Amino acid sequence: MTTKRSVALVGARGYVGQELIGLLAQDADFEIAFATSREASGVKDVGGTEVLFETLTPDEIAARRCDAYVLGLPNGLAGPYVEAIEKATPDSVIVDLSTDHRHRSGWRYGLPEIASDSGRGAKRIANPGCYATAAILALWPIRGQISGTPSVVGMSGYSGAGTTPSDKNDPDRLRDNIIPYGFGGHAHQAEISVAIGHSVAFAPHVTSFFRGLLITAMAPLTDPS
Repeated sequence: MTTKRSVALVGARGYVGQELIGLLAQDADFEIAFATSREASGVKDVGGTEVLFETLTPDEIAARRCDAYVLGLPNGLAGPYVEAIEKATPDSVIVDLSTDHRHRSGWRYGLPEIASDSGRGAKRIANPGCYATAAILALWPIRGQISGTPSVVGMSGYSGAGTTPSDKNDPDRLRDNIIPYGFGGHAHQAEISVAIGHSVAFAPHVTSFFRGLLITAMAPLTDPS
């Protein structure tokens, strides 16, 4: 009988946490050890799966000694959790969904389509951003032929804006509407540029549909033929 690997979901209340709970519940190789949330506590039914949500400090989370930790925290908050986990269980796998460790030394950028070894065996994995994943995969095959600055136009469903109420996830404000945001300073712009080795111009928008993402990438080529 195969022993299941224990996974802790840190910051699991949002849409990504809900997706992970559903995926892990269907996989016979994994079990959800626990989930944390700053705003929810107690046993919750998530899509038919009962999960214990707790409010725990980084040290308390690390003390549970799980095989893997998935950090679904807001950008800028992963550091204390990584430090505590590495101190308690250095061999545990840590997957950071935030921007905090992308293209950082010691962390594998978790886009297997562009990794020569698909990232097998990595213990520290920085999950790529949503827009960045789509744009990198679109530009990657032609990266050696780009002669100027590629332009990427992105449109995302409003689930990408998270569960905290804002103009970018307000269905009434978005109805029959498209809202541009983050021009010139969106975190995924730098992420795309580093991955493909070219500066890019990026124009993100949020739209009235809930889920999904579309990008249009355009690039001048050294040999247009």
